[in-house]
Amino acid sequence: MWSITLLLTLFTAQASGQKVTGRVIDKDGTTLPYASINVKESPLGVITDKEGHFHLLLPQTGTYTFEVRYTGFITNTQTCLISQDTTLQFKMKESILNLDEITVTGTRTPKMLKDAPVITRLITTRDLKRFNAATIKDVLETELPGMEFSQQESGGTTINIQGLGGKYILFLVDGERMAGEFYGNIDYNRLNIDNIKQIEIIKGGASALYGSNAVGGVINIITKEVEKPLEAHAGASYGSLNEQRYTTSFGFKHKKISSLTSMVYKQKDSYSLTDTTGEKTYIEGGHDLSFDEKLTWSPSEKFNFIGKGSYYSRSVNNSQNILLKDHYRDYGSTAKAKWSLATNQDLTFSYDFDQYKKYDYYTQRTANSSELNYKDTQHTGRALHNLTINKGNILTTGAEYFYDELYSNQFDGSSHSVNSQILFAQHDYNITPKLNVVYGTRLDYYSSFGTYLSPKISLMYKLSPITLHTAYSRGFKAPSLKEMYSDYDISGAGWLFLKGNPDLETETSDNVSLSFEYTKTNLNFSLLGSYTNLHNKIAGIFNPREMAIKYINADHSSVGSIDAYLTLNLSHGFMLKSAYGYTHEVLKEEGVNLSSTRPHTATVGLNYAYSHKNYHLNCAINGRWMSQFKTNEQDEKSKSGYLKVNYPGYQLWKMTITQTFYNKYHLRLSMDNIFDYQAKIISKNAPISNGTTVMAGLAIDLL
Repeated sequence: MWSITLLLTLFTAQASGQKVTGRVIDKDGTTLPYASINVKESPLGVITDKEGHFHLLLPQTGTYTFEVRYTGFITNTQTCLISQDTTLQFKMKESILNLDEITVTGTRTPKMLKDAPVITRLITTRDLKRFNAATIKDVLETELPGMEFSQQESGGTTINIQGLGGKYILFLVDGERMAGEFYGNIDYNRLNIDNIKQIEIIKGGASALYGSNAVGGVINIITKEVEKPLEAHAGASYGSLNEQRYTTSFGFKHKKISSLTSMVYKQKDSYSLTDTTGEKTYIEGGHDLSFDEKLTWSPSEKFNFIGKGSYYSRSVNNSQNILLKDHYRDYGSTAKAKWSLATNQDLTFSYDFDQYKKYDYYTQRTANSSELNYKDTQHTGRALHNLTINKGNILTTGAEYFYDELYSNQFDGSSHSVNSQILFAQHDYNITPKLNVVYGTRLDYYSSFGTYLSPKISLMYKLSPITLHTAYSRGFKAPSLKEMYSDYDISGAGWLFLKGNPDLETETSDNVSLSFEYTKTNLNFSLLGSYTNLHNKIAGIFNPREMAIKYINADHSSVGSIDAYLTLNLSHGFMLKSAYGYTHEVLKEEGVNLSSTRPHTATVGLNYAYSHKNYHLNCAINGRWMSQFKTNEQDEKSKSGYLKVNYPGYQLWKMTITQTFYNKYHLRLSMDNIFDYQAKIISKNAPISNGTTVMAGLAIDLL
């Protein structure tokens, strides 16, 4: 608890109310601009100015509770008797654990991280700046053990997180799904790292709230909002392989309306990787451009409207044909309205549209032409009602409609669609101040698969400084349109095909988890155990008799994991973060284990921060270690159809230095893959780094 110091009595009380002025500072006395101050006994609130000062007019004398929030700092709550005009000073203490940050993903309702009944990992804006991340890949691999991005055969990016691939991890942007997928993965390049406020990660089954594809967890990208009356930012970075990034944003907040517009342009040259046999793998470069607009309108305290629009364009070089480029386009829009029906209930309506396209673009001397070969269109409508019965007792109900239409050149020349109608309900109840239970269910009706029920229950028990969680959830994953209807000659010569299966059964899963968390002022340690049993897992299996990769429901699949996380605030500005993950996956078909999961993974990060007057320094060293593993892979040349393969382990290290001058100029330097690691076997299970790379950038807060 931090004291609030009464500094000075300025004037005598006035009939119009009591004036409260002051400022918000950190432990070194540096003012904190644009901090949020709310008065619990009234709807009053204020944002500090760029010098950290604030002004409030209270309606009358009395006892008031002030709650001060600032990103990266522990919430300061203090009660004070105001009997005359007063000047106050709030001294904030930096938080290394983010426990006072608000999350929404675990329950669809705002919760402080320390009160979230569903186990949640949180990456804040401050963390993103410390990583100096260029992509979402940089952030997730640094923060999560077992998270591995690698190269697809199609040239795209695929992920694996402790035995579960991209099609089991649901990526959301502000709670909405993203259209487009290749080999079960979305286009991760669409995620603009410069427009992210925070990342909320739920590991384990989340189908009860989010439906299909949330079997392995949810990664929710929360986009930025305007913090200042007027703000503008610009930045540029340059690095190895001619990697360039240019960013700019402009925002304003005036009375009842605010707007934030951002743009980012990126480009990178192609390069090749060579394995021990001399075979080359090309990593195709290119460029992309994205625009995002977020408009907020609050005509009254009871109504809030958010409108979003986005445009994304990417062009990728083709290593096999210099006259051919792959072009990707995405158009997205969201409208969301929230009404406070009463002091204890609110209603939210939302509509989301997302359309993702892929073209073959041919460049010729006389004319340019493009050919559409993929288009995914999604529509989502949702109504959500929250009823607070009493403090710590919230009932959430909702209904949703989802429509997905896909055209692909891998189909039989036609497009296919599926729609679903959803009902869900959840009860979040604090049985005692120490014991919380969340239970609920979701009912999905799919036009092609029927009805599926996804129940869940989680318990949280607080016995300071220890918190215990346990949960059970039932999940499901409906077959994708591609998995059902593909009919494609992969080889281009008639000797290897990709075959869909319209008779696929829906996957279901049972997930149980148990966690232990210990928290002190400068220490946080957590241990999480999880087990998921998957029924009818959908997998693409090579059939040597048909010379085709065909989607089937595998015989048996299960994943068990243990994760350990440690965050320690050391003295003199040092902070240590480390994590370890152990995973045991079974994926059997005809008695052959096809698991491609590394059993042991670990991450470690050491961060140093220093501030003096108008200068701030942040240095970070992050390492990631992945163990070796053995597996059986499909091989059309083998009589059995499988080949035993051993993939070596590896480790990658990154160093980042960020300097800030006058809270306005940000100079960032980074060196990735410090020890110049290059994989000896180039495959979908190997890192795609070609050695040490460096990048330097400058960002300026223009307003």
